[in-house]
Amino acid sequence: MFLVTARVPARALTGGDALDDRIRRVVTTEDRLEHLHLRLTADGEAQLVLFLGHADAARTEEAAALLVARALPSSFDVPAIDWEPAVPLSLAMEQLGLVPSDRELPSQDPDSQ
Repeated sequence: MFLVTARVPARALTGGDALDDRIRRVVTTEDRLEHLHLRLTADGEAQLVLFLGHADAARTEEAAALLVARALPSSFDVPAIDWEPAVPLSLAMEQLGLVPSDRELPSQDPDSQ
């Protein structure tokens, strides 16, 4: 699982439903969205964190960009979004001190038994 973070300009957030609601409406199973977190910043922008269950960073970044593009108004210039590179969830947790680096995270696969 990877985390993809983006700063979304305030002009993309005006009118209609909140961005997180719009994303939840357009998400498909192919997007592999596990969770999303949206936090408004003091300057009116939004920090968006998408938790996506893809196996590689490049595919995750592409899926995140396509998902957000579908959720934004068609008049918005999608390249104006400031994307951060995808980060493996395990690395993010290690950096926060939540998981010792010598331990593996439990599988994110559903229990089939």
